Amino acid sequence: MATLQYTGVFALLLAEVFVFVLLILPMPARWKRAMITWSSRSVLAQRILYGVRIAFGFIFILFADSVMRLHRVQKERSSERLVDEHAICQLKLQQFYAQRNTYLTGITMFLGLILISTHSLVGQLVEGDTGAAPRLVTSGPGSAKAEVEKLKAELADARKEIEELKRKDRDMETLKKQADSSHKEYMRLADEYEKLQKQVDGSKEVKKDA
Repeated sequence: MATLQYTGVFALLLAEVFVFVLLILPMPARWKRAMITWSSRSVLAQRILYGVRIAFGFIFILFADSVMRLHRVQKERSSERLVDEHAICQLKLQQFYAQRNTYLTGITMFLGLILISTHSLVGQLVEGDTGAAPRLVTSGPGSAKAEVEKLKAELADARKEIEELKRKDRDMETLKKQADSSHKEYMRLADEYEKLQKQVDGSKEVKKDA
């Protein structure tokens, strides 16, 4: 019975290794996204995960039992002086099986935790690589339509802002032209005033000489 239990644990370990290799294998993002989506949403996958969680509970019990057996065997070997070769071989055999079962169950639980973390991480990376467009496609018609309307509204607001900036630029250009015209007119009037002032000063000097 115990051999059958640990055979099942070994089979679960092989399955974990297979799934882990699938997750880390380089493959097209479309395939990996489909695999992650299936494992996250499929009813069959959810049932399998539920069964694996229950199996992990039994594996933890087997792990604790293996640790206790190993501790007991080591304690017997250290406390008793055995002369019979058969008894010594039996204790060594029990110690070997206890160590094997401890390593098997411990590695299975540890790899299971790594597998869960890797699955979550790969899922996040795949979702991040898909971008906004695939999320619109997979989110359903209603949500996609709402997103499209939202984007249209944002685009209209952006166009209004662009038109407002263009209008301000045109107003600024008009003000610059008016300022240039005023400056030129001021310079022209200043030149005329200077000429007239010179003429007035010249006529005054002529009168004084006369």
